[in-house]
Amino acid sequence: MKRTLTPHQALVKLEELCSRSEQCSYDVKQKLFKWGIPADAAAKIIDSLVATRYIDDRRFALAYTRDKYIFARWGRKKIANGLYAKRIDRSLIDSALASIDNREYAQIAFKVIIAKLRSLSDQLQSFEKRQRLMRFGISRGYETSLIIKILESRKLWEQ
Repeated sequence: MKRTLTPHQALVKLEELCSRSEQCSYDVKQKLFKWGIPADAAAKIIDSLVATRYIDDRRFALAYTRDKYIFARWGRKKIANGLYAKRIDRSLIDSALASIDNREYAQIAFKVIIAKLRSLSDQLQSFEKRQRLMRFGISRGYETSLIIKILESRKLWEQ
């Protein structure tokens, strides 16, 4: 049988979790619901965590953006969709995305496209390669205009 937590136990457990890693208020609310904490107690716990700065959605949005952009090599669109799925406010998403350095972002996108190009078969025609690279770049969340710019660059095809 599943053991439910008391509101105090849930608060202590969440304080430990939030001190180890960034959490957003939506994820915390989902955990509280899963643990069987009543809605009014859950709201008080979240308010307490926000007041003590264990939870800060702005800080979460910046950390999420940085991690997905640098380590997962996601594009802005995919990052924005991930933050939107976590119910982060639109203004916080916009400010987090604005923190991305455009030059570094373009370099990472180029490296991602080049890695995919190297994995494609030499048997493919140029048009089909471009088509696959375009679909791949879009699936990674990069803007169409950036992908087109990369595909038109001579540097890509000289590699």
